[in-house]
Amino acid sequence: MTLRLVTGRAGAGKSSFIRQEIAERCQVDPLGKAIFLIVPDQMTFTAEKSLSTSRGMHGIVRAQVSTFKRLAWRILQEVGGISKQEVSGYGYRMLLRKILEENRESLSLFRLAATKRGFTEQLEELLREMQRYCVETDVFLAMKDDVEKLDAPESLKQKLRDVALIMTEVEDRLGTTHVDSQGYVRLLQQSMHLSDELRDAEVYVDGFVSMTTRERELLGELMKCAKRVTIALPMEDVQADMSDEQSIFHTAAVTAEKLRALARENGIAIEETISLQGTTRFHSEDILHLERELHRYPAEERQATGDVSIIEAENRRAEVHAIARKIRGLVRDEGYRYRDIAILTRQTEIYDVLLRNTLPEYDIPLFVNEKRPMLHHPLLEWARSVMEVVTSNYAYEPVMRALKTDLFIPKGANRTVWRERIDVLENFLLAHGIYGDRWGDDKRWFVKRYRGLEFHTSLQTDEERAMQADIEEVKATFYPYIEALKEKLTEGATGKDVATALFEMASDLQLYEKLIDRKDEDEANHLLIEAGDHEQAWNAWITVLDQFVLLFGEEKKPLEEFVALLEEGFDQLEFSRIPPSVDQVSVGTVDLSRLSNVKAAFVIGVNDGVFPKRVEQDGLLSDADREWLSQLGVELAPTSKMRLMDEQYVMYRAVSTASHRLYFSYPLADEEGKALLPSTYIKRMQQLLHGLPFETAVIQPAELSTNALNYFEHARTSIAYIASRMREETWQEDSNGEWAALASYLEADPLWRDTLAFVTKPLREDRQAEKLPEETTTALYGETISSSVSRVEKYFNCAFAHFAAYGLRLSEREEYRLEAPAIGDLFHEALKWIGNETKRLNRSWASLSTEEAWELARQAVDAISPYFVHQILLSTKRHLYIQRKLVQILQRTMRTLKEHAKVSNFQPVAIEAGFGFGEQLPPLELQLQHGKKIRLRGRIDRIDAHKIGDKTYLRIVDYKSSAKKLDIADVYYGLSLQMLTYLDVATSHAKELLSVEADPAGVLYVHVHNPMLAVTQEAKEDVVEEDVLKKFKMRGLLIDNVDVLREMDTELAGHSTIIPAYVKTDDTLSYHSSSVVSTEDMEHLRTFTRKKHQQAGEEMLAGNTAVLPARIKNKTACDYCQFRSVCQFDPTDPHQHYRSLAPLKDEDATAKIRKEVRTRDDSN
Repeated sequence: MTLRLVTGRAGAGKSSFIRQEIAERCQVDPLGKAIFLIVPDQMTFTAEKSLSTSRGMHGIVRAQVSTFKRLAWRILQEVGGISKQEVSGYGYRMLLRKILEENRESLSLFRLAATKRGFTEQLEELLREMQRYCVETDVFLAMKDDVEKLDAPESLKQKLRDVALIMTEVEDRLGTTHVDSQGYVRLLQQSMHLSDELRDAEVYVDGFVSMTTRERELLGELMKCAKRVTIALPMEDVQADMSDEQSIFHTAAVTAEKLRALARENGIAIEETISLQGTTRFHSEDILHLERELHRYPAEERQATGDVSIIEAENRRAEVHAIARKIRGLVRDEGYRYRDIAILTRQTEIYDVLLRNTLPEYDIPLFVNEKRPMLHHPLLEWARSVMEVVTSNYAYEPVMRALKTDLFIPKGANRTVWRERIDVLENFLLAHGIYGDRWGDDKRWFVKRYRGLEFHTSLQTDEERAMQADIEEVKATFYPYIEALKEKLTEGATGKDVATALFEMASDLQLYEKLIDRKDEDEANHLLIEAGDHEQAWNAWITVLDQFVLLFGEEKKPLEEFVALLEEGFDQLEFSRIPPSVDQVSVGTVDLSRLSNVKAAFVIGVNDGVFPKRVEQDGLLSDADREWLSQLGVELAPTSKMRLMDEQYVMYRAVSTASHRLYFSYPLADEEGKALLPSTYIKRMQQLLHGLPFETAVIQPAELSTNALNYFEHARTSIAYIASRMREETWQEDSNGEWAALASYLEADPLWRDTLAFVTKPLREDRQAEKLPEETTTALYGETISSSVSRVEKYFNCAFAHFAAYGLRLSEREEYRLEAPAIGDLFHEALKWIGNETKRLNRSWASLSTEEAWELARQAVDAISPYFVHQILLSTKRHLYIQRKLVQILQRTMRTLKEHAKVSNFQPVAIEAGFGFGEQLPPLELQLQHGKKIRLRGRIDRIDAHKIGDKTYLRIVDYKSSAKKLDIADVYYGLSLQMLTYLDVATSHAKELLSVEADPAGVLYVHVHNPMLAVTQEAKEDVVEEDVLKKFKMRGLLIDNVDVLREMDTELAGHSTIIPAYVKTDDTLSYHSSSVVSTEDMEHLRTFTRKKHQQAGEEMLAGNTAVLPARIKNKTACDYCQFRSVCQFDPTDPHQHYRSLAPLKDEDATAKIRKEVRTRDDSN
């Protein structure tokens, strides 16, 4: 029974010495007394692999690689104690949450934080720390009482009271029949002396620098029964390192002294320390020099030989690309294997994603030696989301999360087809607002796309019937299972009922079989890591359910509380990984990774604040709290100050990892462009090694004047560099340079030339959208284009937007919400309903009383609401309130229109008059080239007419939910053709409306709104009404005939209150204050509008899809365009630009139109 220490600096051969000695003993006596090699958790795989293959061995029987916990399981199976039911880490976390919820009111300091997400994790860390440092419940209670007597801060006293309460509750809940995951180690300490296997065994301990109190006490017990305990620690001289707190080996030396003191206390003989000198690892003088001198002051300096390099990168992405290029060079040029290379970092949350995405671009296999959260595996997401579906009563988010796990798809079914069906269902849920009890309302599941009130019908198209079938299939695989789950989770269900219901649902859905199918698919696709995830996830999920039942099986709680407890367990699940192949780059953290046989190491992210790390105490106990407890002789985890002292050893470990080549890299900016500083270690290394190789890495090698060739490491990334270089204007100047040579090389490569051509095509050719061939436009639009006026306006705004909307038929996903266009549709339909109702009652609008007008407005909205946007106005109290506000707007508008009718002799002759096939009026058909046609359809809100002398005049009235005026410049550019087209259609078919020919009188907009008045003092009702009437003054364009205008406003004198006209005292029009044109110019506008429709039709059929959005003044076609993400239009790109339209005054635009019409007439 002896204790032996093996010491030495990194690379001295401590681990090799232990492996060699174990191998020799196993070869001499393969079946002798047991040999145990105890290492940290993260080192077990590499240690077992190294041991089983050392000195020509092909396996081991006598020796066992173990951790303290695995040793406990093994020994307790021999001596007894393993039969206690284990509460795993998942169960322990769930138990803590339950205790916090039940004792929340009894807590003093932790009361508010008790239910916060993440608090249970911090609490668990503290309780685990207490266990590791042997602070049991009775010790803690005594310590709490001692602190109460001291002049300690009240916050510390409250913390200790709360923790004592929680520790007592945990101990009571676990009792004598349960044990937590650390409990087996405590049992081992108590039962070790009973073990025959440990008696006279040889125990080796490697990979530790410091040890907790529990680990030291366990080693103390091992010393009493084992033949010899050999412990390897990294240090040079125990006494010197002990006395020097600045020494990088101070922590290891303190550990060694405590172990010796423990041996002396137990009467264990201490053998002479084996102090290993020299190095068996380093084959580079530069690395050996850094290992020796980096933390020595004063230090020796020397000339660098090139084995250590520094890389300064523009940002982290450039840094990782530079590392990938270096790795490719080492493997290709220097004969390295990928397994000889390691990447070390301290910022896994930042670099892991970059490394996973970047290294495969260079065909570099990698293994990230970090545990990944299991929370987003489909199985865990399924379990969480189905419970949330039940508790939220079919809220949209959890429903879609559950469906998109693919676990509701029938086993063996085509997942691609079913995913498309799920997408169809998602669109339907969003468009129809399906949630809660609406899932069970069959009337809500009728598929009918809402195209506006004027197109309302209950008949389904073939496409809608196909969607109905898809939706019903998905619903049938989801809704019955959720309803069955809801039924089982009724009020009064126990924890066991909840777990059983979940498991039975998983069994009914064949989830395990589906996961095995996925595993087979991943293996077939060589996705070995992903293949291993599925069974891990299933086993972990079952473990959480088992722990849940073990702890809460007989308890009754509200379902929401059970769900919260399960969530706590799921949050802790992680994937454990072993390397899936033998040749790959290892990625690990400097602090935890235990890598061996590394020839080249890349230490990345060597920035200030990372090396050394800014240490902050973020646990429940502050550094000040720990100082108070240390005064009572209580040993806990190191304080921030002590951990800061250990930061030197972290860099020492990084420096001493590799044997041949070492690279340090750091970025100068983060992802947001904020500046980052290099670590002080960079300057220190440059001082120690003169002429240390230093290089700069950038994202775009085109920025470099030299050494661009070094970036051409792989074709995949080189193509991206070429594309970036081709964007520059100097590309042609480089036609004989290295960039052009690289492009020529790849163009000749049969593997990459197609990729290069695809990526660079937009850069080599004209950067405009291609014209569509005639056969394509004919297939898309037909020989005769059936168009609305708004479609033509969209074309003149942007040809590509027109192509996306009417050629590709792209559209945004419809959602169950009230938007401005839908409100406008409601107003139109309501006014149509009112018009039809007054016609049925044989009443004119002028004859309606205010009360009658208001009642008609209310009735109109009530009649329309059941068909409006899937009954959205009837869906919630909020929307019922909106409905009342819309009624008020309509009532205000009706009252104004009634007043307009009283002073106007123009009377409505048609309301919501449609033109097109099957409508009241025929379409406006225009001839195009080559015998093709364009037919225009639409719906005119209102056509008014009046006979003056022997002439009849027509005017168009259009209702708008926002203020609108007719800008003749917009007509000239084709951006506003609607009203003049409507006027053209109405006058062309006047005989069908009035049985007589009619002349155009003009077009007017009515703004449907409920105006707000700025009143500074109390006003009379008639004054208020007059001000409101002014707010409803119609805008538009009329002919300059005073007689006609007076028929529109019989009270016209000076400024009209209802039309855009001003008559002076001499009975002439003020053209400056009126929106009027001559009768001749009105005809020119009609003719010009037709020509614009023909122009649009010709260009559509010619295949124009140019990305040339219109811009006039500060308005652009892109302002509200839904296709910006499709066209990728970028006005900052010098090769892309707007189609700028010059602003024109109305008279100038009219003159241009007049000139163009006359020129065309003359040419004809």
